[in-house]
Amino acid sequence: MATRRTRLTVTTLVAVLVVVLAVVWLPRLWDKAKSHLTADVCTVQGYDLDPDQASVAATMIGSVTQFRIRLPFRASILVLMAGLQESKLRNLAPGDGDRDSVGVLQQRPSQGWGGGKASTLTNVGEATREFLEALVKIGNWQSMAPADAIQAVQISADGSAYAQHESEATTLAAALQGTKPAAISCSFDKPTQVAPTATVAQRARTELGITTPAASGRTVRVPGAHWQTAAWFVANADRLGIERVDYAGRTWTRNNGWKTSRASSAAVVATMYHLT
Repeated sequence: MATRRTRLTVTTLVAVLVVVLAVVWLPRLWDKAKSHLTADVCTVQGYDLDPDQASVAATMIGSVTQFRIRLPFRASILVLMAGLQESKLRNLAPGDGDRDSVGVLQQRPSQGWGGGKASTLTNVGEATREFLEALVKIGNWQSMAPADAIQAVQISADGSAYAQHESEATTLAAALQGTKPAAISCSFDKPTQVAPTATVAQRARTELGITTPAASGRTVRVPGAHWQTAAWFVANADRLGIERVDYAGRTWTRNNGWKTSRASSAAVVATMYHLT
């Protein structure tokens, strides 16, 4: 009888220990597993990009919105349609494109793009600006079929191929230009490198053409900014090490996407990941 009681006591203690360990350690193990299983992906209303593609697309849209003349939303759609077809929104290095073509739009220095310099065209913002300069010289570009307008600039082998990207480009443009709030969300593993806030502020100034970004501590605050700036921070969060973006009653984090919050509409605020 005593032996049976001892066995029951030991069994009970083991069961309790297993439960305690499960309660204490399983959440930690799950958190670690989630961290390793997190896919590096940016989602825009059913369309998926990797963070590098999202960053390139956000830079292209910034080039449209800071162009020397005010352009209609249609211009954002056209540059993204062209980028999706020419490179899948990749900034192609010399040797990676067709013949001597480089950059997100596969422009050829031998045909005068970039002043004949490949290094100029691997700057996504500059490559987009040159596309736009050529586009606005086409008298009826705003009324032409989108693929035809792009073909008039690019003069590719098959201009009809651009048309297949119109729906995706329209969705991406709405998210990245900010006409559709909180429409891009990116998830990725915790950063191993984090850019200085001064660097992030300067890149925002350059790529968006804005003057108000201010770096302080782990945050970059942009007074008077709107959803385009919030989208730019999210699209560039992986490469810069941004952990959180707050704006207009919404907060984005790399683990949870966009959630309702008490974030102010007075400024877009990006908070950098804290490396330990």
